[in-house]
Amino acid sequence: MLSFVPTPIGNLEDITFRALDRLRKAEVFFCEDTRVTKRLLALLADRFGASFYESPVFVSLHSHNEQSAIDRLDRTVFDRPCVFASDAGMPCVSDPGALLAAWCVKNGVKFEALPGANAAITAYAASGEGSGRFAFYGFLPHKSEARKSALGEIARLSYPIIFYESPHRIAEFAADLSAILPDRSVAAFKELTKLHEKRFDGSTKDFAAAIGTMNTKGEWTIVLFPPVADTRTNENEWLIDALVTLGAPTKPLSKILARLTGEKPSIWYERLK
Repeated sequence: MLSFVPTPIGNLEDITFRALDRLRKAEVFFCEDTRVTKRLLALLADRFGASFYESPVFVSLHSHNEQSAIDRLDRTVFDRPCVFASDAGMPCVSDPGALLAAWCVKNGVKFEALPGANAAITAYAASGEGSGRFAFYGFLPHKSEARKSALGEIARLSYPIIFYESPHRIAEFAADLSAILPDRSVAAFKELTKLHEKRFDGSTKDFAAAIGTMNTKGEWTIVLFPPVADTRTNENEWLIDALVTLGAPTKPLSKILARLTGEKPSIWYERLK
Protein backbone atom coordinates (compact mmCIF):
# COMPACT_ATOMS: atom_id res chain seq x y z
CA MET A 1 0.00 0.00 0.00
CA LEU A 2 1.32 3.42 -0.96
CA SER A 3 0.50 6.59 0.98
CA PHE A 4 1.19 10.11 -0.29
CA VAL A 5 2.10 11.86 2.94
CA PRO A 6 2.11 15.67 3.32
CA THR A 7 4.91 16.95 5.53
CA PRO A 8 5.16 20.20 7.55
CA ILE A 9 6.04 23.30 5.53
CA GLY A 10 7.81 24.92 8.46
CA ASN A 11 6.32 24.00 11.83
CA LEU A 12 6.96 20.41 12.87
CA GLU A 13 3.75 20.37 14.93
CA ASP A 14 1.71 20.55 11.72
CA ILE A 15 2.32 16.84 11.12
CA THR A 16 -0.97 14.94 11.40
CA PHE A 17 -1.63 11.78 13.41
CA ARG A 18 -2.36 9.86 10.21
CA ALA A 19 0.80 11.09 8.50
CA LEU A 20 2.88 10.15 11.52
CA ASP A 21 1.27 6.71 11.58
CA ARG A 22 2.11 6.06 7.91
CA LEU A 23 5.69 7.27 8.37
CA ARG A 24 6.13 5.03 11.41
CA LYS A 25 4.92 1.93 9.56
CA ALA A 26 6.64 2.57 6.22
CA GLU A 27 9.21 0.07 5.00
CA VAL A 28 9.87 1.92 1.73
CA PHE A 29 10.22 5.69 1.42
CA PHE A 30 9.95 7.38 -1.97
CA CYS A 31 11.46 10.81 -1.38
CA GLU A 32 11.94 14.07 -3.22
CA ASP A 33 15.21 14.23 -1.28
CA THR A 34 16.20 11.26 0.86
CA ARG A 35 18.36 13.48 3.09
CA VAL A 36 15.42 15.76 3.89
CA THR A 37 13.13 12.83 4.69
CA LYS A 38 15.73 11.19 6.93
CA ARG A 39 16.17 14.48 8.78
CA LEU A 40 12.39 14.80 9.18
CA LEU A 41 12.20 11.32 10.71
CA ALA A 42 14.99 12.20 13.12
CA LEU A 43 13.19 15.38 14.16
CA LEU A 44 9.90 13.53 14.64
CA ALA A 45 11.63 10.90 16.74
CA ASP A 46 13.21 13.59 18.90
CA ARG A 47 10.12 15.79 19.27
CA PHE A 48 7.38 13.18 19.59
CA GLY A 49 9.25 10.03 20.56
CA ALA A 50 8.18 8.38 17.31
CA SER A 51 9.82 5.10 16.35
CA PHE A 52 10.18 3.93 12.77
CA TYR A 53 10.78 0.71 10.83
CA GLU A 54 14.25 -0.54 11.70
CA SER A 55 15.78 -0.77 8.21
CA PRO A 56 13.64 1.12 5.67
CA VAL A 57 14.56 1.48 2.01
CA PHE A 58 14.89 5.06 0.72
CA VAL A 59 14.28 5.68 -2.99
CA SER A 60 15.05 9.03 -4.59
CA LEU A 61 12.12 10.23 -6.74
CA HIS A 62 12.32 13.90 -7.69
CA SER A 63 11.37 16.15 -10.59
CA HIS A 64 14.46 15.24 -12.64
CA ASN A 65 14.24 11.45 -12.32
CA GLU A 66 10.56 10.79 -11.60
CA GLN A 67 9.72 9.19 -14.94
CA SER A 68 12.87 7.04 -15.13
CA ALA A 69 12.38 5.89 -11.52
CA ILE A 70 8.77 4.94 -12.28
CA ASP A 71 9.83 3.05 -15.40
CA ARG A 72 12.00 0.82 -13.19
CA LEU A 73 9.24 0.11 -10.65
CA ASP A 74 8.31 -3.42 -9.69
CA ARG A 75 4.70 -3.23 -8.54
CA THR A 76 5.35 -5.90 -5.89
CA VAL A 77 7.17 -3.22 -3.88
CA PHE A 78 3.72 -1.90 -2.94
CA ASP A 79 2.91 -5.14 -1.15
CA ARG A 80 4.89 -3.52 1.66
CA PRO A 81 3.89 -0.31 3.48
CA CYS A 82 5.24 2.54 1.32
CA VAL A 83 5.08 6.31 1.49
CA PHE A 84 5.90 9.13 -0.87
CA ALA A 85 7.05 12.31 0.86
CA SER A 86 8.12 15.55 -0.80
CA ASP A 87 10.44 17.92 1.03
CA ALA A 88 7.61 20.03 2.46
CA GLY A 89 3.88 20.27 1.92
CA MET A 90 1.52 18.28 -0.26
CA PRO A 91 2.97 15.79 -2.76
CA CYS A 92 1.87 16.24 -6.39
CA VAL A 93 1.07 19.96 -5.89
CA SER A 94 4.02 21.87 -7.39
CA ASP A 95 6.05 18.96 -6.05
CA PRO A 96 6.96 15.51 -7.41
CA GLY A 97 4.52 12.64 -7.05
CA ALA A 98 1.91 13.33 -9.73
CA LEU A 99 3.49 10.92 -12.22
CA LEU A 100 3.66 8.22 -9.57
CA ALA A 101 -0.02 8.75 -8.69
CA ALA A 102 -0.93 8.53 -12.38
CA TRP A 103 1.11 5.32 -12.72
CA CYS A 104 -0.77 3.80 -9.77
CA VAL A 105 -4.14 4.69 -11.30
CA LYS A 106 -3.13 3.25 -14.67
CA ASN A 107 -1.74 0.02 -13.19
CA GLY A 108 -4.43 -0.58 -10.59
CA VAL A 109 -2.09 -0.07 -7.64
CA LYS A 110 -3.99 0.89 -4.50
CA PHE A 111 -2.87 4.13 -2.85
CA GLU A 112 -4.12 6.93 -0.65
CA ALA A 113 -3.44 10.66 -0.47
CA LEU A 114 -3.54 12.09 3.04
CA PRO A 115 -4.63 15.67 3.79
CA GLY A 116 -2.20 18.00 5.47
CA ALA A 117 -0.01 21.08 5.29
CA ASN A 118 -0.35 23.13 2.10
CA ALA A 119 0.99 26.64 1.50
CA ALA A 120 -1.61 27.61 -1.12
CA ILE A 121 -4.64 26.82 1.06
CA THR A 122 -3.01 28.39 4.12
CA ALA A 123 -2.21 31.61 2.23
CA TYR A 124 -5.70 31.86 0.77
CA ALA A 125 -7.30 31.41 4.19
CA ALA A 126 -5.02 34.10 5.64
CA SER A 127 -5.44 36.53 2.73
CA GLY A 128 -8.91 37.67 3.73
CA GLU A 129 -10.06 37.56 0.09
CA GLY A 130 -12.96 35.37 1.08
CA SER A 131 -14.88 34.94 -2.17
CA GLY A 132 -14.85 31.17 -1.72
CA ARG A 133 -13.21 30.30 -5.03
CA PHE A 134 -9.73 30.66 -6.45
CA ALA A 135 -7.34 29.23 -9.02
CA PHE A 136 -3.98 27.73 -8.12
CA TYR A 137 -1.22 28.39 -10.64
CA GLY A 138 1.93 27.37 -8.79
CA PHE A 139 5.19 28.59 -10.32
CA LEU A 140 5.12 30.91 -13.31
CA PRO A 141 7.60 30.28 -16.17
CA HIS A 142 11.19 31.20 -15.33
CA LYS A 143 11.87 33.27 -18.44
CA SER A 144 10.57 36.84 -18.48
CA GLU A 145 8.71 36.78 -21.80
CA ALA A 146 6.96 33.51 -20.99
CA ARG A 147 6.13 34.82 -17.52
CA LYS A 148 4.63 38.02 -18.93
CA SER A 149 2.62 36.03 -21.45
CA ALA A 150 1.21 33.82 -18.68
CA LEU A 151 0.31 36.88 -16.61
CA GLY A 152 -1.46 38.36 -19.61
CA GLU A 153 -3.67 35.30 -19.84
CA ILE A 154 -4.28 35.26 -16.09
CA ALA A 155 -5.30 38.92 -16.19
CA ARG A 156 -8.62 38.00 -17.78
CA LEU A 157 -9.66 35.80 -14.85
CA SER A 158 -12.12 37.33 -12.39
CA TYR A 159 -11.15 35.38 -9.27
CA PRO A 160 -8.05 35.23 -7.05
CA ILE A 161 -4.96 33.38 -8.28
CA ILE A 162 -2.38 31.75 -6.02
CA PHE A 163 1.28 31.55 -7.03
CA TYR A 164 4.45 30.08 -5.60
CA GLU A 165 7.80 31.75 -6.16
CA SER A 166 11.39 31.18 -5.10
CA PRO A 167 13.57 33.77 -3.35
CA HIS A 168 15.77 33.94 -6.46
CA ARG A 169 12.96 35.13 -8.75
CA ILE A 170 10.55 36.96 -6.45
CA ALA A 171 11.88 40.41 -7.46
CA GLU A 172 11.41 39.64 -11.18
CA PHE A 173 7.98 38.15 -10.46
CA ALA A 174 6.90 41.27 -8.55
CA ALA A 175 8.18 43.60 -11.28
CA ASP A 176 6.31 41.74 -14.03
CA LEU A 177 3.16 41.52 -11.91
CA SER A 178 3.26 45.28 -11.36
CA ALA A 179 3.82 45.97 -15.07
CA ILE A 180 1.03 43.72 -16.33
CA LEU A 181 -1.50 44.20 -13.50
CA PRO A 182 -0.70 47.58 -11.90
CA ASP A 183 -4.13 48.10 -10.34
CA ARG A 184 -4.49 44.79 -8.53
CA SER A 185 -3.89 43.89 -4.88
CA VAL A 186 -1.86 41.04 -3.42
CA ALA A 187 -1.34 39.28 -0.13
CA ALA A 188 2.19 37.86 -0.20
CA PHE A 189 3.58 35.46 2.40
CA LYS A 190 7.22 34.53 2.99
CA GLU A 191 8.19 31.42 4.97
CA LEU A 192 4.64 30.44 5.92
CA THR A 193 4.35 28.75 9.35
CA LYS A 194 8.04 29.32 10.08
CA LEU A 195 9.63 31.36 12.85
CA HIS A 196 10.33 34.33 10.58
CA GLU A 197 7.08 34.31 8.62
CA LYS A 198 6.34 37.66 6.98
CA ARG A 199 3.43 39.03 4.96
CA PHE A 200 2.78 41.96 2.66
CA ASP A 201 -0.62 43.44 1.81
CA GLY A 202 -1.07 46.09 -0.84
CA SER A 203 -1.01 46.86 -4.54
CA THR A 204 1.20 45.07 -7.02
CA LYS A 205 3.07 48.35 -7.55
CA ASP A 206 3.76 48.71 -3.84
CA PHE A 207 4.80 45.06 -3.62
CA ALA A 208 7.34 45.50 -6.43
CA ALA A 209 8.75 48.57 -4.70
CA ALA A 210 8.84 46.91 -1.27
CA ILE A 211 10.67 43.82 -2.51
CA GLY A 212 13.75 45.98 -3.10
CA THR A 213 14.00 46.70 0.62
CA MET A 214 13.04 43.25 1.93
CA ASN A 215 15.04 40.23 2.93
CA THR A 216 13.56 37.94 0.29
CA LYS A 217 15.20 34.73 1.51
CA GLY A 218 12.63 31.96 1.80
CA GLU A 219 9.78 30.52 -0.25
CA TRP A 220 6.93 32.83 -1.24
CA THR A 221 3.20 32.27 -1.66
CA ILE A 222 1.29 35.09 -3.36
CA VAL A 223 -2.47 35.59 -3.54
CA LEU A 224 -3.40 37.90 -6.42
CA PHE A 225 -6.79 39.48 -5.79
CA PRO A 226 -9.37 39.85 -8.60
CA PRO A 227 -10.22 43.28 -10.05
CA VAL A 228 -11.99 45.47 -7.51
CA ALA A 229 -14.75 46.29 -9.97
CA ASP A 230 -15.28 44.32 -13.13
CA THR A 231 -17.49 46.52 -15.30
CA ARG A 232 -18.10 43.85 -17.90
CA THR A 233 -21.66 42.67 -18.16
CA ASN A 234 -22.91 39.22 -19.04
CA GLU A 235 -24.02 40.70 -22.34
CA ASN A 236 -20.55 41.78 -23.49
CA GLU A 237 -18.36 39.04 -21.97
CA TRP A 238 -18.86 36.85 -25.02
CA LEU A 239 -17.93 39.79 -27.25
CA ILE A 240 -14.72 40.46 -25.30
CA ASP A 241 -13.68 36.82 -25.52
CA ALA A 242 -14.44 36.76 -29.24
CA LEU A 243 -12.45 39.93 -29.90
CA VAL A 244 -9.43 38.61 -28.00
CA THR A 245 -9.37 35.42 -30.05
CA LEU A 246 -9.68 37.23 -33.41
CA GLY A 247 -6.02 38.22 -33.51
CA ALA A 248 -6.71 41.80 -34.59
CA PRO A 249 -3.91 44.44 -34.42
CA THR A 250 -3.02 44.98 -30.78
CA LYS A 251 -3.28 48.78 -30.53
CA PRO A 252 -6.80 49.30 -31.93
CA LEU A 253 -8.03 46.14 -30.21
CA SER A 254 -6.74 47.50 -26.87
CA LYS A 255 -8.82 50.65 -27.31
CA ILE A 256 -11.96 48.68 -28.14
CA LEU A 257 -11.54 46.37 -25.13
CA ALA A 258 -10.85 49.35 -22.88
CA ARG A 259 -14.19 50.88 -23.88
CA LEU A 260 -15.99 47.62 -23.15
CA THR A 261 -14.36 46.95 -19.78
CA GLY A 262 -13.57 50.39 -18.37
CA GLU A 263 -9.89 49.49 -18.03
CA LYS A 264 -7.05 51.53 -19.51
CA PRO A 265 -5.97 50.77 -23.11
CA SER A 266 -2.38 50.42 -21.88
CA ILE A 267 -3.37 47.56 -19.57
CA TRP A 268 -5.04 45.70 -22.41
CA TYR A 269 -2.08 46.44 -24.68
CA GLU A 270 0.30 44.73 -22.20
CA ARG A 271 -2.01 41.74 -21.89
CA LEU A 272 -2.32 41.26 -25.62
CA LYS A 273 1.35 41.68 -26.56
